[in-house]
This record gives sequence, C-alpha cells and structure tokens, in this order.
Amino acid sequence: MRSEQLPLENYRSDKISYRYLDRYDPILQPWVGRPIVLLELGIHEGGSLLLWRDYFPLGAIVGIDIKLPQGFDPTERIHVFEGSQTDLEFLTRVANQVAPEGFDIIIDDASHIGRWTKAAFWHLFDNHLRADGLYVIEDWGTGYWDDWPDGKSLDLRKYSQPESTQDPLWRKIASKLGLKTPVPSHAYGMVGFVKQLIDEQGAHDVTRARSTGEPKRNSKFQDMLVTPGIIFVRKAGPESDGGEGLA
Repeated sequence: MRSEQLPLENYRSDKISYRYLDRYDPILQPWVGRPIVLLELGIHEGGSLLLWRDYFPLGAIVGIDIKLPQGFDPTERIHVFEGSQTDLEFLTRVANQVAPEGFDIIIDDASHIGRWTKAAFWHLFDNHLRADGLYVIEDWGTGYWDDWPDGKSLDLRKYSQPESTQDPLWRKIASKLGLKTPVPSHAYGMVGFVKQLIDEQGAHDVTRARSTGEPKRNSKFQDMLVTPGIIFVRKAGPESDGGEGLA
C-alpha cells in the first residue's frame, strides 16, 4: 500500500493517528501514478497537504481553509486559498484557477456540519469534479454527537427491538388506515446528509416508473462506499478510469 512507502512520522495529520490511511490506500491506489489535481477542504496546520503531495508524486495539491495556518509555507505542487466552503463563488474561482478541467479527487475535512458539507458537496460535485472523479467526506459520525452543533446521540438498542413495540399508538392507527409506516431512523447533521446521498445512489429505483420499469434518471454516483469515519463517492461517467469499483 502507498502509505507504507512514506515516512508517516513526518506528517502532522490526524489521518495517520485515526488510521484513515488504512481505508484510503485501496481506494486511492489507481490514482497514485497519475498527474491528478486534488482539493482538500479544511487543512488545519497543513500536514495533510504535505502527505498528499508525497502520496501522489505527480499530483497538484490544493488546500482551502477559512483561516490559513500561520507559518505554513506551501512547497512545490501545493496551492492554498483562504475562504469558506459555503462560499460557492469562492470555490468556483479556485476551481477555475487551478483545475479548469475539474478536480480528480476532492476531500472534505472542513466543518463537519451537515448543511455546510452538503452545500460544498453538490456545488463541487456537479460543477468541478471530473467524471469518474472521487469525492471523500471525512468524520461523518459527528451527526451522532450530542456535543456537536448539529449532532444528536442515538440509542442503538431501540433499533433491535421488534417494530411492534415502537410507537404502538401510531402503528395501530396506521394499520387501520392502511398507511405505510417508516422504519425509525436517525437523521441529524452529517448522518442525515449521508442518508440523502444514499437516496441519490438509489436514484434508479427512486425515479423509475412502475408501469415500464424504466428510470427517469440513473444516479449521479458510479458507486458509494460508507466506512467508519469516511464516505467515498465516485462520480458517474461514460467510462470508469478509477479502477473496478470502491471496495
């Protein structure tokens, strides 16, 4: 794996301490030897930019943060810009300057706030990510944290209970009226946004006509992989040049 070839002790990045590279390695391998353009939202002290510079020896690395770290000196192949992930005009200016043909990889390690992450995702994914490109969302589990601005804790025990014991009054009414009862779910912050992404992955079924079985449209996603801490979404394109799929 590529990360095993690097002196990881030289990079100040929580991607290393959280062992995120164990998940990144098999996904990023097809891009390692290519002249890619990678964008990272949220760069903290800049350690991850140095990591990506060395991880992709032919790549151009672009970092955005609402406040750039003092004393960080971008080296060759690294470009940094100060601005917010919610400022869509700013994101477009950066993209047009450094990746006019689109980014190959975009990594969101910025706010971890659901609505802000969503705004940046759809703007960049639709307008500034190449076909077959990869969009990565880190730390989506904040949606389960009570002490996070848009998070809320979850008691998994209730999910393992038989549905008949959950909200019995509603189930009684629904049964009499012939209504469909939704499966209880958790939809706060980043977790709620990730579940919206799952709906997009299912666009073929979401939009298909029952009479003909034909979808109104297919998903914008070629595939999507949900792992602890990281979501990987690959943009659909006429042909895949990023490997055989996310796994």
